[in-house]
Amino acid sequence: MFRIRNIQITLVQLFSISLTFLVILLCLLFYILFQNYQTSIMQVSNDLREDASNELAEKVTSYLNQAKETEDSFQTAIQHQVFNPRDPTAIETMLFFLLLTDIDLSEISFTYGDKIGYDQEGNILLTPMGRGEISLFRTSSESSSPIETRYVYQKNGQWVSSLRIRSIQNALSSIPFTQENINSIPDPTTYPTFTTPASKQYTGQDIWSDLHWAQIDENLPENKRHVELSLQRTVTDDKGDFLGVLRVGLFSKQIADIGQFKVISHDSNDPHIVFITDRSGHLITSLNATGTPIIIDDNIRFSSEDAPPQVKLSLQNPLLNSITDETPVQATQFRYLDETYLVTYREIQGSQGWILGVVVPQSYYVGPLELIRDRLLFAAAIIIFLLSVSGYFVQRAFKRGQAKIIHETIKMHDFDFTASEPRSFFRDVYQILTSLEAAKTALRAMGKYVPIGLVKQLYQSQKEPTLGGEIQEVTMLFTDIQNFTSISEKLPVNKLADILGKYLKVMTYVIQNNRQGTIDKYIGDGIMALWNVPIPLPHHDQIACLAVLDCVSALQELFSSAEWKGLPRLETRFGLHKDQVIVGNFGAPDRLNFTVIGNGVNTASRLESLNKQYGTSIIVSETIFKSTKDVFTFRLLDLVAVKGKSEGIYVYELIGKKGEKPELNNILLKYEEGFKAYQSRRFEEAISLLQGQLSDGPSKTLHTRCSLFLKNPPPDPWDGIYVSMIK
Repeated sequence: MFRIRNIQITLVQLFSISLTFLVILLCLLFYILFQNYQTSIMQVSNDLREDASNELAEKVTSYLNQAKETEDSFQTAIQHQVFNPRDPTAIETMLFFLLLTDIDLSEISFTYGDKIGYDQEGNILLTPMGRGEISLFRTSSESSSPIETRYVYQKNGQWVSSLRIRSIQNALSSIPFTQENINSIPDPTTYPTFTTPASKQYTGQDIWSDLHWAQIDENLPENKRHVELSLQRTVTDDKGDFLGVLRVGLFSKQIADIGQFKVISHDSNDPHIVFITDRSGHLITSLNATGTPIIIDDNIRFSSEDAPPQVKLSLQNPLLNSITDETPVQATQFRYLDETYLVTYREIQGSQGWILGVVVPQSYYVGPLELIRDRLLFAAAIIIFLLSVSGYFVQRAFKRGQAKIIHETIKMHDFDFTASEPRSFFRDVYQILTSLEAAKTALRAMGKYVPIGLVKQLYQSQKEPTLGGEIQEVTMLFTDIQNFTSISEKLPVNKLADILGKYLKVMTYVIQNNRQGTIDKYIGDGIMALWNVPIPLPHHDQIACLAVLDCVSALQELFSSAEWKGLPRLETRFGLHKDQVIVGNFGAPDRLNFTVIGNGVNTASRLESLNKQYGTSIIVSETIFKSTKDVFTFRLLDLVAVKGKSEGIYVYELIGKKGEKPELNNILLKYEEGFKAYQSRRFEEAISLLQGQLSDGPSKTLHTRCSLFLKNPPPDPWDGIYVSMIK
């Protein structure tokens, strides 16, 4: 049966209707096409020009964004303390690296000074000393060109300039600076490229220049200079204090090459002309290889004297001034010498109000009309032929429906439940496909409530789950957000749900997607996760440790992202334990829950809570430590009897992978020495060892405990076990 919405017909009816439709179509074909050919052709023309202008505009925007990405990289490096932003040598090394890694950059300059404040007009005020500028330039647009470093600084109350040039081959060589013999060097902090972005009005904003001569060529004649454009932005340290202004210059060559772009790439005689202009109709790009730059209103432009007449008329079109952010694309047409020309204008996002234009004669598209007419005659013959073979295609359509049923069935057998649109001309095929989609929907929904591995096991075994379980080794993780109750009291319910959703999304993705864990349940803002169930997983304890470290890194990225701006950071505590527990289905016969139970589950939960006492984030059990100590760095924290237990267990802090965080080695070593002294009742020695590192949470906790034991020593005999009363 054929289905059109709620109407169903038989195959015989479908065949009869198809024959009638084809006869009518033959009669109407010429009329419809000749009435609508021009609209269709013009639409194709508009689409081609819009697609081409969009592609080129995105290309220019992407090119301009390289400067923003470079400035973001410089600022990010400062925020992460990759280098010292107040050390000129470190600054030059960082700028050299950024310039070296992007061949489209013509220069990078960092002008710095110590900020006092702003004057009444909002201009920045600096201290007399501590100013300077470090500038790196490519000597040409070639990727292998040498890089020149110019360092302008104050010496004996005078401004001096030092210079050195390095090539890519000797980038790591120690080439000394040579002081330039220049009588008068101006203060670089007085240049508009510094004062404007550093002013109160523009601080932190991206300030683009228009096309200008490259600074490296300032002593050359204009016919030997190259053109660039630059971006300026203020730079702050990791505390948000002003450091200076970073200027990034881009070669204009790629923008100039836009004029050589072919809209119809396969047509060597493509008549489309592409150009970039400003809103005043002055060309940004030259339309020929010999175009000479000219200065118009202090900006570099190209003369339109040698441009084709259709381009000149496009530059004079008043539609240029009607392009806004609300209407960034405009299309129109005009007449010239009995020829109609079509033109599309598109604003280039992120530029200085530049507009990209594409102009083409209308005849390029309308000319093939006669060819279309001849093809219509041929199409009529094809339609008549289709009348005789339509039965064959009906049968083929039915076979396609059967093939789709088989395909969807195989997908389900392979545990692929991705949704597909149930479409078919025939009612029975449609009903089968609809039923299959309903089954896949149910299985996808089940996977959101129970572990997907368990769903797969149940599907493949074709058995119903039953009450009961078995003993199995499992790695268990408990997490909790520090002071979440206080945070929740300060936020509206909707905002709280939003940030908790973002937080749990990141945590869940790392645990399940990246590190093969299974989310057992969400406990408010906390998570209980398992490894090695329901699917066996070799080295599951190591993978769980990696998951915890990955969660910490992923959360740092989330809290530093734009979507988290202004929201409170959520400090997460982790407790990790490996033990033999009972794994299975528990609950009532008609309502089951797949989970784990046993003493090990309580231990993992208590480990998470212990973080509160030691000022730590990640605490693991001795079983985790023993099986993964060759892969990760740990700190022995304490011998603890957790809440509800009488026997003590050793607990450890997970620091990171082996070799990471070497700056903590001395702190960890002193803590372990202090802990040994503590367990041997040498409390004064322990206090002395820990005195210098009280900013470390565990050290402060042990220091406090030893101080108390000095006043009230533990009774003899003493086994060194600390009894935790926190649940």
